[in-house]
Amino acid sequence: MQQEPQQQDEFWRQYGGGSPCVSQPCLNNGTCEDHIRSYSCTCSPGYEGKTCAMAKNECHLERTDGCQHFCHPGQSSYMCSCAKGYKLGKDQKSCGPSDKCACGALTSEHIRMTKSSQSQPSFPWQVRLTNSEGEDFCAGVLLQEDFVLTTAKCSLLHSNISVKANVDQRIRIKSTHVHMRYDEESGENDVSLLQLEEPLQCPSSGLPVCVPERDFAEHVLIPGTEGLLSGWMLNGTHLATTPMLLSVTQADGEECGQTLNVTVTTRTSCEKGSVVMGPWVEGSVVTREHKGTWFLTGILGSPPPPGQSQMLLLTAVPRYSMWFKQIMK
Repeated sequence: MQQEPQQQDEFWRQYGGGSPCVSQPCLNNGTCEDHIRSYSCTCSPGYEGKTCAMAKNECHLERTDGCQHFCHPGQSSYMCSCAKGYKLGKDQKSCGPSDKCACGALTSEHIRMTKSSQSQPSFPWQVRLTNSEGEDFCAGVLLQEDFVLTTAKCSLLHSNISVKANVDQRIRIKSTHVHMRYDEESGENDVSLLQLEEPLQCPSSGLPVCVPERDFAEHVLIPGTEGLLSGWMLNGTHLATTPMLLSVTQADGEECGQTLNVTVTTRTSCEKGSVVMGPWVEGSVVTREHKGTWFLTGILGSPPPPGQSQMLLLTAVPRYSMWFKQIMK
């Protein structure tokens, strides 16, 4: 004898140990409906999600169909925006490259170069800093075709600095912008922007990496993804010829501070390496990939003594995104 759907639901409710709606899983005045071994919510206006937990005008990490890059709360719905060199798609959520210098987009040309190279892969935004004698002494990262980010300490080591890109093209520095609150003693605000005399040609000579907005970096990008530390190792006082990569994950600030005997501030961040490696050169960086785009999350100042720890203290790059915009406009 065939049972009516209502009777079936009642049978499974009793068999499965009662109604799931008893625990009131639907939030924000949502209405709960029992089903066989499950429930569904009908949300109040302005809310969405399985349990009606998400306000439509707010940004939520749990959204699987959310913004590809950056999310901003709005009046009736959240709004999306894109990193430099990208255009918002018709769906108002996706981001597509709109010019040849779109940041953080590894082109098929770069992937081909990496595959054919005998060395470890390097990112097209990585650069080396070279003094007047032609010696490489620090690393840096391309934020724009004519601007390189490095540490303040590195930028003050020599008066005559050139930047060497991934094709060994050397470009002289036009001007140096050390952060106005850089403290040499404490190492606070250890960032500097170097303006190039001529822009690098994208994508053949190099490609900028994306600088993430602070909220996106701290709440989505860093907690949710593994990072890659990339740069050069120090071979005595010289930079090794081959760039290196190391997987890192976000580390607890308190544990990091105790391990390295440092104070972790809001403008610094900690990463834990998958193995002990060192010493890395100053200006090495941590990047993270999110939905096909690479973002810069940290730059290495003074590395810990070799072999002492898997822990690394970095300057938190997203905290300086507004300063970068002011200098590079």
